[in-house]
Amino acid sequence: MQTTQHAYLSRLDHLRFFAAALVVLFHYFHTQVGDLRSGNPLVSLVDEGHTGIALFMVISGFIFTVIAGERHIHYGGFIKNRVLRIYPLFVFAVFLQLFISTYNDQRNYGFLQLLGWLMPFRSETVPLSPYFVQLWTIWVEFQFYLIFPFLLAFSRRHGSRYLWAWLGLLVLVRALVYAASGSVRFIAYETLFGRLDQFIIGMLLARFWQALQARQARAARAGGAVAPHLSPLWLALAGLALLLGLHAFSRKVGFSELASPVWIIWPGLEAALWAVFVGVYLCTRWPGPQALRQRIDRALAALGAVSFSTYVLHNLVIAAYNARLPPLATGAGPVADALATGALLLPAVLALSAITYHLIERPFLALRGGYLS
Repeated sequence: MQTTQHAYLSRLDHLRFFAAALVVLFHYFHTQVGDLRSGNPLVSLVDEGHTGIALFMVISGFIFTVIAGERHIHYGGFIKNRVLRIYPLFVFAVFLQLFISTYNDQRNYGFLQLLGWLMPFRSETVPLSPYFVQLWTIWVEFQFYLIFPFLLAFSRRHGSRYLWAWLGLLVLVRALVYAASGSVRFIAYETLFGRLDQFIIGMLLARFWQALQARQARAARAGGAVAPHLSPLWLALAGLALLLGLHAFSRKVGFSELASPVWIIWPGLEAALWAVFVGVYLCTRWPGPQALRQRIDRALAALGAVSFSTYVLHNLVIAAYNARLPPLATGAGPVADALATGALLLPAVLALSAITYHLIERPFLALRGGYLS
């Protein structure tokens, strides 16, 4: 997403598209196939495609920290921009879901249910909203927005150790919850007490990135190298580490396992794997002609620009497809059928997302103002 506050990092939009695509594939896959614990790491990537949420949150912590730099954040302006970014499409989806629940499902929702959805806390009716059940992440994201300026200010005052201390506290809290109740999966997966690790790790990645950029600037003034240029081999290694980490999680724990103590540390481990991948991706030197690289960059960035619409609307498209059509018959079994059909649905979701981005998101994005000084 482009901003007036900082130079545009198009590769972050590439990664946003990847995150949204993972979530789309994950949700369709699990309408057809249960928690597999597959022996194939690539199938595990889709089986655990909810990990796209972790990537979104690492990116959020990273980009807001990079945008702010050493400047002061005006809290009101920051929150106003976040509301303009998130709420227009969010309100559109909320009203649609409440009307569906009222008129199609005869639940007769009213103002209290609307208020419950619009406040940045989990609505009690979200489990009854299959087309937009994924919107719980919007509430968690907005909770982070509310505290981010304070986390950034205190980390500037006390250094990165302040953020590391927060990571330690969150692990301790989850361990205590697990010891007290025997399960911490929902706390780790669906609340800020698990997702804050991922935002903070994004912030720590940003601090590393800022230090690297400062060193680059000094090197440029001295006549040295201007930008990092990592070989694609490093990206392959980072991707392999990520894939194997997710595969191990899928095999030993899995998304549906509620009682595993691994959930105590998984939010941070998952975010660390993504942070390494994001950092390497931003620094990788792409091979090939410059014109071709630029076309690929623009295409992936355009897909990433509509990633929020993709995330918000994809379950409605999936439900419509499942109500009318069966999975594609590949002849290779139900897993292959589900993967092929999910890949077929992704362009349809992207097409709808492009429409809602231009009609709903983009006009409000133009209303954002500055919040840094």
